[in-house]
Amino acid sequence: MKKIVLLFVLALCYNVSHAQFGKMLKNKAKAAVEKKLDKKETSSSSSKSENASGMVGDTSTESSSKTEYTDEEFKAELAKKYPNDQAKQDLYYQKYLEKKQQEAGANKPKSANTVSDDFLYMSYPFAMTKGMSAVGVDRVKLRRQMTDMGDNVDLLPAQDPDYAWLRFLTTPELVAMSPEGYIGYELVSGMFTTKVGADRSQTLELGTGMPILVRGMLIADDVFVIYAASHQGGHAFNVPSYMIQDDITILNVIGKGEQQFHLEWLEKAKPIVKEFEATLKANYDAAAKSTMDAIKMPKAGSMNSNASLVSFAKENVSKTIAKDGAKLLKLNIESNDWSIVKNKYTGRILYRWIKGAFTEKNKNNDCYLQGFLIKQQYNGSGYGSSQFGGVIHGQMPYGQKMNCE
Repeated sequence: MKKIVLLFVLALCYNVSHAQFGKMLKNKAKAAVEKKLDKKETSSSSSKSENASGMVGDTSTESSSKTEYTDEEFKAELAKKYPNDQAKQDLYYQKYLEKKQQEAGANKPKSANTVSDDFLYMSYPFAMTKGMSAVGVDRVKLRRQMTDMGDNVDLLPAQDPDYAWLRFLTTPELVAMSPEGYIGYELVSGMFTTKVGADRSQTLELGTGMPILVRGMLIADDVFVIYAASHQGGHAFNVPSYMIQDDITILNVIGKGEQQFHLEWLEKAKPIVKEFEATLKANYDAAAKSTMDAIKMPKAGSMNSNASLVSFAKENVSKTIAKDGAKLLKLNIESNDWSIVKNKYTGRILYRWIKGAFTEKNKNNDCYLQGFLIKQQYNGSGYGSSQFGGVIHGQMPYGQKMNCE
């Protein structure tokens, strides 16, 4: 009987302890899960991540927060985050620009010096003159290389694959203004003859030094577009010239041999190059305006109070420039007194002069700052009547284009 009772007690103890142990394990597991969830929730609600650009994002709202900024917006965000640390603002803004440049560069054609493995077809053959003979070229290799002048694209004809027949050069300015993913070039050496026009019936000879500008556009590693048009600017104001939109003609597409490929690019290339030329024009216009804004009418001198001299100057300047179809806008006399000219050997007085400035609008509605002279000859005892000394040429600041306002 004692054995039975002892077995019963042992069994009961075992069941109770087992149940308690199981409950303990469950509680421990539950606590671990709750701790993990609490940690995750706390991390989710409070953790912040600071990226390479110094911007802080809430990870709980990261998917819905704004990730794209304009340059000005990004600057403003940095100013908010680091209001008292300009150095950190500048550092993170520089990192932001570098990252942006890297992302943009990922879409650019490869910059390594390369030669296309195979000859590529030209949509239209060019006539190449070498020595005493002329040959038609319809297949070329593209060679892209860096030189001391910049980034070049050379066309190597199938007839002579070592001959850099046409060379196109880009500059940092042209690269910066090229459409996204493309690079614009300008023909710097070589010459060719081609057919142009709607029916390809007109013959045009093109090369460097011609009044018509020839440019290229690298669309991909093995796709190069050549186009031409009359141009404005001639690299005035230290910026590249631009082509007149209505004159732009796609002369050639260099690429794979499939005809359909060429037909597609002949259609797709024109809006791309027009976008490029429009950017060049906007850049040229901005540079021209900035330069012209700096040209101001010189201040009037004391002699400008002499009404008879001012009237004489206006009458003679108007009469002179009217011959070229220009109209006088403003005029004043700059001199404070007469300047006397003497014979350098005898010291005898010859004449005296004053100078002035005027603005004119020519027949093309462009405005210029010009200068003029008024002289009075010495007769031995005094000075004679005023004589118009003409418009001053080739002397700064006169002869410069300016805004008409």
